[in-house]
Amino acid sequence: ILEWAKHNLDFDLPRIKELVKQLDPAATINEHSLYRAVLNGYVSKQYDESGKLLGMGWIFPRQTALRKQAVIEDMIVDQEQRGKGLGQMILADLLSWAKKEGVEVVELTSGWHRTAAHALYQKNGFQIHDTAHMLLKL
Repeated sequence: ILEWAKHNLDFDLPRIKELVKQLDPAATINEHSLYRAVLNGYVSKQYDESGKLLGMGWIFPRQTALRKQAVIEDMIVDQEQRGKGLGQMILADLLSWAKKEGVEVVELTSGWHRTAAHALYQKNGFQIHDTAHMLLKL
């Protein structure tokens, strides 16, 4: 399946790595993990006229005991392209996909310093959820 994904999915891996570095300079992309993520969810991408990838976002569904949920991860718009509506287009596409899939709740996390991203999410109906988001690195 991973070989199929590698040859049949439209991904510019070097460009994705550039964009991810803008989101998290310490992050590294594992090619096989990227293809698995795509096969298990949905990726929205925005390009310029020449075909250069300008931004993208992932959404992954999950079924809990209470409802069908989805998580938006790694929404990235090239820092030179921000403020042009690309994030709105990506987010609208991800939410449209979630509705078609019967998702009831969409969640995401965003660093406190990303105020422009927070404004985008709140403009689209997201609310800050009073919770203690905890992580454990294994």
